[in-house]
Amino acid sequence: MNSDTSKRSDQPSPGTLAEAAAWVARLHGPNRTREVEAGFRNWLNERPERAAAFELMTDTWEKSANLRRRPAERVSSWELVGFRISFSRAALAGLTIAFLAAIATFLYLHTNAVTTAIGEQRTLALEDGTRVYLNTNTRAVVHYDKAARRVDLQSGEALFEVAKRADWPFIVTAGDKQIRALGTEFIVRRDELDLTVTLVEGKVTVTPVKEGGTAVAPDARIMTPGQRLTFAQGATPKLDNPSLEKVTAWQRGQVAFDNTPLADAVADMNRYNTSKIVIEAPGAGSIPISGIFRAGDSTNFAQAVARAYRLHVLSRAKDIVLEEPSAASSGVSLQ
Repeated sequence: MNSDTSKRSDQPSPGTLAEAAAWVARLHGPNRTREVEAGFRNWLNERPERAAAFELMTDTWEKSANLRRRPAERVSSWELVGFRISFSRAALAGLTIAFLAAIATFLYLHTNAVTTAIGEQRTLALEDGTRVYLNTNTRAVVHYDKAARRVDLQSGEALFEVAKRADWPFIVTAGDKQIRALGTEFIVRRDELDLTVTLVEGKVTVTPVKEGGTAVAPDARIMTPGQRLTFAQGATPKLDNPSLEKVTAWQRGQVAFDNTPLADAVADMNRYNTSKIVIEAPGAGSIPISGIFRAGDSTNFAQAVARAYRLHVLSRAKDIVLEEPSAASSGVSLQ
């Protein structure tokens, strides 16, 4: 396998380029609707790299503008088994985008990157027998060579059931941390600012990584089963022993909370749905939430919270809003 970890982080991935090319074709096609435009805006806002990819694909489209200005002119013809096939310049412009999308898709399918969309989960069987369970909105890059089995978790959350190979270490890199295991089951979650490692069984070492990818061995932390190590920006690393049943609830399609502040619970629920819950009730973000909810079911979660704490829930555009009962807001009540 070849790794794509050497790519600049601001360069769109092949998969994103394929998606962008498809959106350019749809937006310039005859079936453009408000629903298509809304879907495009949602896609564009979900990840920063998508804007760059769309700009690149749009530039390609614009460079073919001279072809589209004269749609009736015939510019190419083929002779095939007695039939003459002609293509208009407009058709060639469309074929250019379609071909671009096909090439980008081919590159995407042949990269070592694996991804999940918002609300999607996948199971991946690696060549050594290791199984990787990807949670919502996750991207990982797999690179195996003779020295080590490596996975770069670029975003999201994954559970690793590592096939034991004493002579072939298994290493997960997430940001500036490196998790090293042999035969182990563990979870790594990488959010925008935080990183969490939870050891289910076996043993792992978590080591800081210097710029350039070199692990700082003296600062390595050895974890034991049941421990969770959390690195939050600007805070001292925290070690605790959470309920593993709750930590792994997402594998069963659930999200579990145990006296979790509502603001954190909402952030977790929002990972699984393009519709976002918004808290507008003053002070409500600190309300402790306990219970098990279905991943992606933001409406029922918001309604349960509203009933328990006398809040009002309503739909506003794509958002699900939690507010004080007396608040005057425009939207459709969900209660």
